[in-house]
Amino acid sequence: MSQHRICTVGVVGAGVMGTGIACHLASAGLDVLLVDIVPKGAPDAVPVSHPSFAAVRKARNAVAQGGLDKALALKPAPIHRLTDATRITLGNLRDDLAELGRCDWIVEAVTERLDIKNAVFDAIEAHRLPHTIVSSNTSGIPLATMAAARSAEFRKHFLITHFFNPVRYMRLLEIVAGADTDPTVVDRIAAFCSEELGKGVVHAKDTINFIANRIGVHDMMQAVQATFGGGYRIDEVDALFGEPMGRPKSAVFRTADVVGLDTLGHVAQNCHDNLQHDPSRGVFALHPVIAAMVAKGAIGQKAGAGFYRKVGADILVLDPAKADYVPQQKADLPCLEATKKVRDTGARIAAICASDDRGGRLAWQVVSHSLCYAAELLGEIADDVVSIDRAMRWGFNWQMGPFELWDALGVALVVARLQAEGRKVPQVALDLLAAGRTRFYADGTQTRADRSQAAVPGLPGLHLADVRAAGRVVAENASAQLLDLGDRVLCLAFRSKMNALDDQIIAMGWQALERIDRDGWAGLVVGNDGANFSVGANLGFIAQASAEGRWAEMTAAVQQFQNLFMAFKYSHAPVVAAPHGMTLGGGCEIAMHSARTVAAAETYMGLVEVGVGLLPGAGGTKELTLRALHGIPADTRADRVALLQRAFETIALAKVSTGAGDARNLAFLRDADVIAFDADRRIEVAKRVVLHLVAERWRPPARPDHLILPGAEGIAVFDMALYAFRCAGQATDHDCTVGHEIATVLCGGTAGGKKTEQDLLDLERESFLRLCGLERTRARIAHMLATGKPLRN
Repeated sequence: MSQHRICTVGVVGAGVMGTGIACHLASAGLDVLLVDIVPKGAPDAVPVSHPSFAAVRKARNAVAQGGLDKALALKPAPIHRLTDATRITLGNLRDDLAELGRCDWIVEAVTERLDIKNAVFDAIEAHRLPHTIVSSNTSGIPLATMAAARSAEFRKHFLITHFFNPVRYMRLLEIVAGADTDPTVVDRIAAFCSEELGKGVVHAKDTINFIANRIGVHDMMQAVQATFGGGYRIDEVDALFGEPMGRPKSAVFRTADVVGLDTLGHVAQNCHDNLQHDPSRGVFALHPVIAAMVAKGAIGQKAGAGFYRKVGADILVLDPAKADYVPQQKADLPCLEATKKVRDTGARIAAICASDDRGGRLAWQVVSHSLCYAAELLGEIADDVVSIDRAMRWGFNWQMGPFELWDALGVALVVARLQAEGRKVPQVALDLLAAGRTRFYADGTQTRADRSQAAVPGLPGLHLADVRAAGRVVAENASAQLLDLGDRVLCLAFRSKMNALDDQIIAMGWQALERIDRDGWAGLVVGNDGANFSVGANLGFIAQASAEGRWAEMTAAVQQFQNLFMAFKYSHAPVVAAPHGMTLGGGCEIAMHSARTVAAAETYMGLVEVGVGLLPGAGGTKELTLRALHGIPADTRADRVALLQRAFETIALAKVSTGAGDARNLAFLRDADVIAFDADRRIEVAKRVVLHLVAERWRPPARPDHLILPGAEGIAVFDMALYAFRCAGQATDHDCTVGHEIATVLCGGTAGGKKTEQDLLDLERESFLRLCGLERTRARIAHMLATGKPLRN
């Protein structure tokens, strides 16, 4: 079949899922047609030439418009930039079927009723082009049932693409193919959703609720039953089943509140009603406590009350026995205290499950049932263990999937404990041990449902763990490594705590540049595989050095940061930054000084130094000044204060981008920089960018001509604004002090006039050190180090 490129996507259904899918597609640069029903009472359609055509169209598209409006008002935002919404065209299921049929891919996301879905598919089938792919976002209706009334041609191009909500932030996409689905269609959609939408694709079988919801909801309902049946408090269960057990902080009951008890109940009920053969079917029965809460409307976060309820500044927790909300209590579970310093997730979970206290017994009860359930379903919901593990990691944010947990706890130990308790042991675990194997994963292989061993399919992209495993470590110290990415491209990878920048990272940065000059490397990627790119400079050093008055040492340290980042900017070999996650302070400044940046879509960039009473001192203030005045000739009588205002606000308000798209709005990223929707491909793309720049005969940018800056006049304008904020109670005295220093750098000092980059760096450094000497700045730094939160003093 011909391989039509996917450029336009139709989304049918403007509910939560439909609009979330539409927003994500638009953020990825696709043109989207979002349609829904024509509302009752809407006027009849009129020709384009009719004077009231626009008003009539608006009325007939009101359902789609209302759904999109609700989506765009959500926090966190489902779309990367509001301007991306201009890619979404609204329509309805009467007037726009021909346009819908011309889309390259149509996603059905209407309510979970077969009759409604069939009506939608009838309309699509009557208008779709031969190459158009059609998918359903269902998780509750089998593909075979939906395909039964469809033509053979339709079935060839029909599959399920089950996105998880919120679509932008949840990585998992479950794909289900039917018996008649063309394999090339499945491959195209899987590749497209992985490469273009950044999704973690898992191939599931056509069973109720597929993989993640089947196991995840079973796990949650099992935990609910164990909680209320064992006399546990809701808040202590969440304290146990959050990060200590390798789960999200929201754990069990907070997750239920976020999802909505009505939604959770619907998914569980769907399993209970349709899994007549499942021995664990009873687990999905709605617990009376949840049923009562749903009946009275206490369905979670969207209703203002669920298992938790916010009252003033306090978050209370439900006490089912009292049918009322009570203050939370700290969990008194010895297993948590005993394992809080165990960093390895698997070892920590194993230790908790082995603990003979209330927490340990509950952990084992829930985890062991989940492990057994996943093992029993191998072959029914997926053909291999890695599909199940990835579905749980990507769909429920577990740090380890169930089969990874089997291995971490020890298959033989789990089997022995189950047998000692008189419980049924999954056959696949017995078969594994009988074959002389002790793990579901071993030496790069995984266990399949037919008991064979197969290679674990690699994830897309270039992974630094694989580079290290291949022995391509060029140099290393305590905080950083230089890695050989192949094709003469080096990678500077941080590995300090939270990837905070310190003297070791700076030293490795200089070594990278020296090796490039000496050994002929093509270029450098600055990236890592930590949870975040970098949270900024090491505050501990700043706090200690300033308290001890080591000003010469601090001056030298700031100069080293500035000099290295300037060396990156003007290197004759391209330096490409590959940030992801939190990219703050010095981490942001590295990216701003790179030849190009390849940022993961979920990159949160910001110059946040004001939170600790400082300003960006490694070139960030200077770079925003340059970007604010870019393209303004020195002899132009432009209002430079007005042009600098945005940069001032960005720094003074410690603005952090809501993603890579928003980082462009804040001038942290440039138009030439790349946004990688698939974070796993970030390093690979950055390497390709290095090689492309080399092939294009990269030369560093020309140093900017003398900047003309407003000096004291501009500083006075910003000081007046700060004074107004102070009078309104929106800024403290110290905020004004820090703001004045920011204005001083942006405006080129009190003298202003012609300034070079180095002049601005000198001003940055002077202001930074001046602020370090203030007691209120030291108090802010100490508070941040102690609590992780900013102090307003």
